[in-house]
Amino acid sequence: MKKDKKVYHVCDWNYKPGYYKFDRHRFPEAYLELAPWYLVNFKDATEVIKGKNNTIWFATPVHDELNKLNIIKKFIDDNDVYIIGEGSIWCWMYDWPAPEQELYIELLSKCKGYTVANKFDQDQIKLFTPNPIIVTPCTNKFIEDARTELGEYIFLVNPSKGYQRGMMSHKLVYDSAPKNIDVYSLKFNRKSHLGRNISLPDSYSMPGFKQLDRMDWERFMAVVYNSRFGVDIHRDFSAGQTTIDFGSLGVPLVGNIKLDAQRLIFPDISFEWNDYENIKKCIYKLSVDDDFCLEIGRKALENTKKYYNSLDVVNKFNTLYSS
Repeated sequence: MKKDKKVYHVCDWNYKPGYYKFDRHRFPEAYLELAPWYLVNFKDATEVIKGKNNTIWFATPVHDELNKLNIIKKFIDDNDVYIIGEGSIWCWMYDWPAPEQELYIELLSKCKGYTVANKFDQDQIKLFTPNPIIVTPCTNKFIEDARTELGEYIFLVNPSKGYQRGMMSHKLVYDSAPKNIDVYSLKFNRKSHLGRNISLPDSYSMPGFKQLDRMDWERFMAVVYNSRFGVDIHRDFSAGQTTIDFGSLGVPLVGNIKLDAQRLIFPDISFEWNDYENIKKCIYKLSVDDDFCLEIGRKALENTKKYYNSLDVVNKFNTLYSS
């Protein structure tokens, strides 16, 4: 990719084609602003992107997949097409209908690169595409100094049921945290997601846990900052943006060691998803040992600033993938 060449980012966002600035950086906002990428909605792609030999980053669609995958197919033979992964590999491998799966796998075999957020995901996707690229999540929002006082509750960042996969976190906290510490969880209050029915759509709560309604990002970050620590243990994989959000506030988050962000930001409280005994010991120690909890938070803030500052992350990306 040449630095003076327009690079397109095609996704589901309902924006007019153009360049944008964002107050809050994560993926892909940081890349759209700082790389920069030219934002295009799928519905506008064939009108906006003309000719051949363009560089195009297509986000994996999250609804109306077959029609949007066919749009990618129109570009893939005559352009440098990269596909941006969305969610866990298991989502499209097991949940999509056969026509969508077949076309997606065909596109993976032809694309110039496929983005993932973790080394573990990179190893998995090599079965389907020759060039998996790690694209690092990031943030431009940090607190200045680490906390010197702790919040009074444990925050479970996912609802307990359905596709959020939070039941493991709930049970581990229920079994290991002292009963005098409040536990806050999110409600599962959506009966469908992007036109699909979701299993178990009711709001389930462990006894004694308090539930919070779905909230915007600023409110979510306030709940994180005022918590003692968080827990997010599940088998599947994500970019790790929640881990970065906790780290940017210096709040400990117990999580999956296979997530690169989790492992780098919280090396002392990251575990294999099924290492239940050590996870429970860690939850208990964070619950009762103030010095340990504060030290984990201090180190996390340092690590987040060191590894996940959006300007540094995108500059490194441009160095690797521009010429």
